Amino acid sequence: MAEFELDLRKMPLGKLSRNQIHEAYDILNSLSQLINKTQSLSRSSTKQQQQSQPLNTTQILSESTRFYTLIPHDFGMETPPLLDNKKIITKKIRMLEDLLEIELAYKMLQTKGDSKRNPLDEHYEQLHTKLEPLDNDCNEYKLMLDYVRETHGATHTQYTLEVLNIFEVHRDGEENRFAKCKVAQHNKQLLWHGSRQTNWMGILSQGLRIAPSDAPVTGYMFGKGIYFADIVSKSANYCFTTQSQPEGLLLLCEVILGDMNECLQADASDLPPNYHSRKGIGSLTPDPSTFYTNKDGVVYPIGKPIDSNVPNTTLCYNEYIVYNVSQVKQKYLVRVKFHYK
Repeated sequence: MAEFELDLRKMPLGKLSRNQIHEAYDILNSLSQLINKTQSLSRSSTKQQQQSQPLNTTQILSESTRFYTLIPHDFGMETPPLLDNKKIITKKIRMLEDLLEIELAYKMLQTKGDSKRNPLDEHYEQLHTKLEPLDNDCNEYKLMLDYVRETHGATHTQYTLEVLNIFEVHRDGEENRFAKCKVAQHNKQLLWHGSRQTNWMGILSQGLRIAPSDAPVTGYMFGKGIYFADIVSKSANYCFTTQSQPEGLLLLCEVILGDMNECLQADASDLPPNYHSRKGIGSLTPDPSTFYTNKDGVVYPIGKPIDSNVPNTTLCYNEYIVYNVSQVKQKYLVRVKFHYK
């Protein structure tokens, strides 16, 4: 919460509501439209259009004030920054995503049950998800260790990753939903997803979800979907660990990719017909010669990053995006320690 510069005196967790967060999304949507309009006008040279720009600046100031009133921030003695560019809008979208997860986790933790039972047992049951430790000596555990060791990105040199535990994940109803997915049933891969510690109660209890309809599309490179990677450190960066808090959680999911719409740069437009997912192609990709395929036909893209030989891509690593939650099944939760250099 401190990272987001939120004022917890004015907005304690118990007072945080989903309606409040969704109202903040609406404001960001409005701001995103104003920014686009202002940028469009600035590219125009007609006098009449240029005279309209001060109005947009006034509106941006007004909407920024509304946002900070709704979601109080603490900037100390500094003036709150105007929400007047796509970078800061994206940052605030990520903040609201995390606040939704925190609000859900807070409600779950506040639920009172049988006073005679261990609260940890009660909260675990609330997840409606079974977590089973994976035997360190089993083949699957060794494969996951390889996946972590082999797919660390060459540009992510500030830390190494140590696997502490691996848990098999069984979320109520998810396996059945995955098996009956009508979007597609071919081209399944085991892929990484990372998130901060505060988000895991929501992820484990409700699954990975797509951004709400009122969230601006501005903050998503490939539109509103569920994002995955085949490079462990790309997902690990989203754990937002620190040297003082070096432990994080990573999720490995079986993902139905089907026919992929391949892109060399950001594309937030709707998925074209006859495609089931989108792939942002990176300049580096795991070596396909060492991939593993399990008995169910799921591909584990385990391999050292090599040149993808795809010219003109703007991405360093691959990204995979699906737009239907039924294409995702949580498989393993990996607890890791970041060793910062």
